[in-house]
Amino acid sequence: MKKIGLLFMMALIALIGTQSCIAQSKVFKEAASVEGVTSVYISPMLLKLGGGSKDLGHGLDDAVKELKSFEVITTEEECKDIKKVADICRKKIAQMGCEILMEVNEDNDKVKIYASVPEGSEYADQLIIEVDEPKEYTVIYVKGKIDLAKVVKDKG
Repeated sequence: MKKIGLLFMMALIALIGTQSCIAQSKVFKEAASVEGVTSVYISPMLLKLGGGSKDLGHGLDDAVKELKSFEVITTEEECKDIKKVADICRKKIAQMGCEILMEVNEDNDKVKIYASVPEGSEYADQLIIEVDEPKEYTVIYVKGKIDLAKVVKDKG
């Protein structure tokens, strides 16, 4: 029985491996590996199967028309390396060349919404929401077809 289970697992890994290289598609992989970080990643393969496509939260359900990738990196007070995680994420965001759509500063809480919009399109193909609080840091990354008017309406 163990051999059948092992054979099934090997076949499943081989099948997934040929569809996409999941490790390479994680945008914030380095930040996710820091101790004390909670990360959520939904792969393109799972999204094709319909997993997680309408339960994104954060006001994104109506804004996302087509979802290709979803990733969340978050720290809380217990994480000793919040600054390190924030530095890693900010460096990655800068490399992506996204434009800042909205920036909100209230007391010590900061929220920035970034997007990448292909020329001639009314939809963004990448959306990043960065939330920086004194004892927490969160980045939400969405890749797909995103209606920015709905994102800004929900956050504004």
